[in-house]
Amino acid sequence: MPTVLDWTPTVDPYELVRPVRESLGAGSPVVLPGDAGYVVLVNPAASHASAQLEALAGIAAVPPAILAYGPDDPAGYGLAVPAAARRLMIRAWPAPLAVALPAAGAVFPLEWPGAVRGRVTADGLVRFRWPDHPAVEAVFPAVFAAVGCVPTLVAETFLPTAGAVVDRLGGAVGVAVSAGDLRTGDRPTVVRVNPDGWEVIQPGAFGVDEVQRLAARILLFVCTGNTCRSPLAEGLAKRLLADRLGCGPEDLPARGIWVLSAGVAAYGGAPASPESADVAAEFGADLRDHRSRPVNPQLLAAADDVVAMTRGHAHALAVRFPGVGPGVRLLCGDDADLDDPIGAGLDVYRECARTILTHLGRFIPEWEGP
Repeated sequence: MPTVLDWTPTVDPYELVRPVRESLGAGSPVVLPGDAGYVVLVNPAASHASAQLEALAGIAAVPPAILAYGPDDPAGYGLAVPAAARRLMIRAWPAPLAVALPAAGAVFPLEWPGAVRGRVTADGLVRFRWPDHPAVEAVFPAVFAAVGCVPTLVAETFLPTAGAVVDRLGGAVGVAVSAGDLRTGDRPTVVRVNPDGWEVIQPGAFGVDEVQRLAARILLFVCTGNTCRSPLAEGLAKRLLADRLGCGPEDLPARGIWVLSAGVAAYGGAPASPESADVAAEFGADLRDHRSRPVNPQLLAAADDVVAMTRGHAHALAVRFPGVGPGVRLLCGDDADLDDPIGAGLDVYRECARTILTHLGRFIPEWEGP
């Protein structure tokens, strides 16, 4: 009979860590609450792993995924991670979202039986998954610290109770963690990603529009208050990119590009300065709906490219958020600063916009790519 443990938000994680580690080490599956019903962790090197996965396939009929922390994990299987896959893993996980990479060239541990490898790559893809439930986060350290249990597979059951999973798997389960009845209506979205792009191959909890935003390249322009220079850079970059891609600025996320701006001393919620909005309109950009936002570590970490208006802005980011996000580049390059036009007339703002356009020309060809 399996050990059944009750999950509550106040439970000591160690009460789960030890039995989960021991169960996986012994080759027995572990039942955990997930984000689309209960999931089952399987040690792929266990002697009965193939039979366990066969039984699980009879419940949910979907290939098992590899339990993963983030975009560095697939490299352990000889798989390259395209930029869109990396963004999805960093920005979305943990979530009801599986990232599927082409299985060609995958290298699995020798301890995995051939039948296990076949189930993992049943449709020519290798799925990676981090289910969204506090219990999964609590036992993650146990999974990755357990000798002989790295890596670990996660199989869906789409069943609402731990008891229902145990009943279907019989005496094979070692530990079951119960969090009561779970919703099973919204299944995980499965996104296939290759170097040329991505495709939702199994609709689910994440809509296509949400996947578009999460997979898009984020360009972040940074100035002081996010009401003059960086909004102008954002608006003009959107206009240039939209023209190059043959779409409207509002359609850029669907084309894989998300352009944002922020300020190192912004309060948040302020509109663009009237002069910035007027000059932006003269150059074909629209700042009427712009609202300032302060830079924060989450925004920096999510960004693919960060472009500062001055050396002072770059220094502020480095001091306040050391090691967070990509390396900061200066819009004007070569340690040159873009002067702040605030308080000046429209001619100064026009010159600022012209300077921004000149230097954006260096970046746009790069940003058109994935």
